[in-house]
Amino acid sequence: MHRPDTTLQPTPGMIERALTYLTRITGGDAATADKARRHLAAWLAQDARHEAAWMRAERLWAADGAVTEALQSYLPKPQAAAPSRRALLRAFAGGGLALGLGSLLRWQEPQALYRLGIQTARREVRSLGLPDGTVLEVDARTRASVAYYRDARELTLTQGQVYLDVRSEPGRPFVARTPWGTVKVVGTAFSVSARAGVMRVQVERGLVRVWGRDGSGEGVLLQPGQMVRTAAAGLDRVREVSGGTHEAWRQGWLAFDATPLAEAVAQWNAWSERPIELSADPALQAMRVTGSFPAREPARFLAALPGVLPVAIESVAGGGARIVRAVRK
Repeated sequence: MHRPDTTLQPTPGMIERALTYLTRITGGDAATADKARRHLAAWLAQDARHEAAWMRAERLWAADGAVTEALQSYLPKPQAAAPSRRALLRAFAGGGLALGLGSLLRWQEPQALYRLGIQTARREVRSLGLPDGTVLEVDARTRASVAYYRDARELTLTQGQVYLDVRSEPGRPFVARTPWGTVKVVGTAFSVSARAGVMRVQVERGLVRVWGRDGSGEGVLLQPGQMVRTAAAGLDRVREVSGGTHEAWRQGWLAFDATPLAEAVAQWNAWSERPIELSADPALQAMRVTGSFPAREPARFLAALPGVLPVAIESVAGGGARIVRAVRK
């Protein structure tokens, strides 16, 4: 059995911090929520464990009554009325009661039967078999972790892309989580990526259900050949995609099908030896690109790009490149 990868496990203090942001975003006034979102974005970028802590905080936020009862045990008695679960979490995250929360989190967190930490380098693709027969194909520059519990199987993807061929276990669904959304399946084959502030899910076989970051509602159901993107703004519409795009990177190619340029560049930077920069112009980042290129030849992509989009390629120090909007003549 693999040892847990502690480098990807958040500390109780990190989870407390994430709960603080969560309560201020969901329970504060507009100004407080906006400030918390800005601070959260900066905090998430500092450490991969912060993203894992945020997702664990969201799970606690949506947890059942067992958490409420445990939190109530830390409050002074008697109480005029039993507070709601969210009010209790706000009390802990807001300060004053945080001292005991670390112990509570350690008590509440279910014990995993199996854990695996995953990290790949630039241009490195790995194939991994899990104990239940599920197979993972891991793209370059990916960070993820796997945890199996008695009644659930979970993949937490903080960066990169994974293709999953999930072994069916109706009593133990498989859930893939990213900072921008959640995917739930029983047995299927699909890919999920988390890059450039976007989660992208594409189905090869079977059915998957996808939720945005807030996890609300019924989500959307994807069938083979369909994909959906989700970011901070929520779920996009479901799209039909060509059959080869989900497997291209596993065969040494990068394939784009009306892909936003920001996402395409993020995917290239998992393979390119020298970074490709993209101007911060939102309109430029949203331009869409279609085509297939050898993954180890980013120069071909850069050479072709000005022929299909109104962009120019600039050289930067160290041999890299920057994509900017072309100047009209």
